[in-house]
Amino acid sequence: MPIKSAYIMTDLEGVAGIDDWDPRSRDYGASAKGVYERSEMQRLLTGEVNAAVEGLQAAGIEEVLVNDAHGAGRTILPEQLLPGARIARGTDRPSWLLGVTPRFSALFQVGMHAMSDTPNGCLCHTMSGSIKAYRVNGRDVGEMELAAYLAGELGVPWVFTAGDLHACREAEAWVPGIVTAAVKEGLGRNCAIHLAPVDARKLIKERIQQAVAHAHEVRPLVAEAPVTMEIEHREPGPATLGPGAERVNAFTVRWTGPSLWHIFHLATYGREVPRPR
Repeated sequence: MPIKSAYIMTDLEGVAGIDDWDPRSRDYGASAKGVYERSEMQRLLTGEVNAAVEGLQAAGIEEVLVNDAHGAGRTILPEQLLPGARIARGTDRPSWLLGVTPRFSALFQVGMHAMSDTPNGCLCHTMSGSIKAYRVNGRDVGEMELAAYLAGELGVPWVFTAGDLHACREAEAWVPGIVTAAVKEGLGRNCAIHLAPVDARKLIKERIQQAVAHAHEVRPLVAEAPVTMEIEHREPGPATLGPGAERVNAFTVRWTGPSLWHIFHLATYGREVPRPR
């Protein structure tokens, strides 16, 4: 049965042409240098998102929702987004996967980076540079897998990822049959060999159509219940624990619950978030 709706999770660090951190929080972030650097990153990300939207629409997808999920919450340039797509964006979010519901046929990802401490992973991290690792049921996960687990609980399979080569290899190790588009090859934390943006966009447009064609072959990623999630920090802490948390050691905090949706949002927002229907 052909799929008709697509949910796109986006990030910034896996985009071709980007090999340094978003300057928004740096001391020069509000200066001309910071504004220039960030505007370039915004244009590069928006170009790859549009390539994904174009490919999805060419493959017959009728509904596309794009989650502007990079930390600032306002990284994609809305006025440059292709017609027919909608965008979920902003800070103070009610949940991490804004607007996701079981009605979406598949999860697609653009701009992805590998998890923390991946050898040669360009801009690799998991949620924050102060975090060494997230683990779900004992297995290290990155942001890609967290999104896929949350979508998977709604019956939405993870079928496509574009980003750093190391992120693509990571995705392939998790999901048999996933289609990937490596738009750069990380050589170190702040170093990569990039495709020209025009070639990166062409690759995304082509590969995402392949992902649509094979989406029915991919099963949703679901964590076996009861679910345990651990966050290991690089420094001791935090000093106080939120609801449902227990300290494993000076560096690691653990949550256990009936689903990852429940404990992830409890850990991230300090409150329960109803699962979409």
